[in-house]
Amino acid sequence: MPILTIILAGLAMLGPFTTDTYFPFFPDIQTHFAISQAAAQQSLSVYLFSFTLMMLFHGAISDSVGRKPVIIISLVGFVITSCGCAMTDSYALLLAMRAGQGFFVGAGTVVGQAIIRDQFDGIEAQKLISKVTMLFGLSPAIAPMAGGWLQLYFPWPSAFVFLALLGVMLLVLCVSRLPETLPVGQRRSFHPASLLRNYFAIASDVRFMALSICIGTGFGGFLVYVAGAPDFVLHVMHLSEQQFGWLFIPIVIGLIAGSAMAGRLVSRLHGSTMIAIAYGLLAIASIGNLIYNLTSSPELPYAVIPILVYTLGLTMLLPGALTLALDIFPEKKGMAASVQGFVQSIIFTLISAFTIPLVLGSALHYAVAMSSMFGINLAAWCLYKFCGRRKGMPD
Repeated sequence: MPILTIILAGLAMLGPFTTDTYFPFFPDIQTHFAISQAAAQQSLSVYLFSFTLMMLFHGAISDSVGRKPVIIISLVGFVITSCGCAMTDSYALLLAMRAGQGFFVGAGTVVGQAIIRDQFDGIEAQKLISKVTMLFGLSPAIAPMAGGWLQLYFPWPSAFVFLALLGVMLLVLCVSRLPETLPVGQRRSFHPASLLRNYFAIASDVRFMALSICIGTGFGGFLVYVAGAPDFVLHVMHLSEQQFGWLFIPIVIGLIAGSAMAGRLVSRLHGSTMIAIAYGLLAIASIGNLIYNLTSSPELPYAVIPILVYTLGLTMLLPGALTLALDIFPEKKGMAASVQGFVQSIIFTLISAFTIPLVLGSALHYAVAMSSMFGINLAAWCLYKFCGRRKGMPD
């Protein structure tokens, strides 16, 4: 597999690892700092807030100074703040360091998308996105499982030492093997006035924003379970800290299988056919999950099968939707990727801050949240198609 694919997948995986690895340590963190579950959840919320805020700027900065410098500096900052999380004995400082992690970690995802669009077009871009997504799909399972095993033998700071080591490995790879894909002649000014004009042009494009909401709520349908993983695994399903795999392995199977299928089918099927298949799977998963939880008490494996089917559909949808979104602004790929990432991140942040407190302790409430995300996703896709037809664009 090309080294570029491995590097981009590793950069994309760093975010989920930073979110998920410490989930099994929530009870330990609560005990160590003498805080409530709601207070412990703040360590995720502040991370997501800074992650979301910086999503607006990583791509724009890379459009100005180049892709590689942004990634290198962000990885250095990530390693420093991860070490800070591991060494602190103050919960306020832990929250500050978690915010620092969020400040830096999003660069890999955003700039990675821009790198793909710098070097590849059309079907080739969608194939690479599928490969990156397939490898990225390992992280939701590996991260909490790794955290669970660390929790058996080491105290809670080990989760952040683990993250720092991952950051160092990626830093070495990027310094030595990551190419610079944006020539100096194609770089854009970072002047504030120009930046604001460009952001306004992107944010006011209804088709782009509809696709961004479509992608963000598509992820949101299963990220409800990721953000609420400590509650869903420990309190809803009554499993142990070492059994997070029952939730995350189905997610991984769906992400990997869907990405593999999308990579193979993208050159054989028309884009609209791929999207139709994706929405069929998303509908089956969302509606089936709702019916199951209305009529039955959650049991393994039936409670997690809809999540597998949902992620399968999402990864069939993602390459086409993401390529369509970034192609709307071919001269501002980095900035467009930033805005798309910002929308996706703010949806996840809102889920973490406002949806999770409403669904805690109830499998049915989780199913309602997934179905709601699917409904918004489908509405956003229909809006994109409607606006395209008004402009006379082909399906």
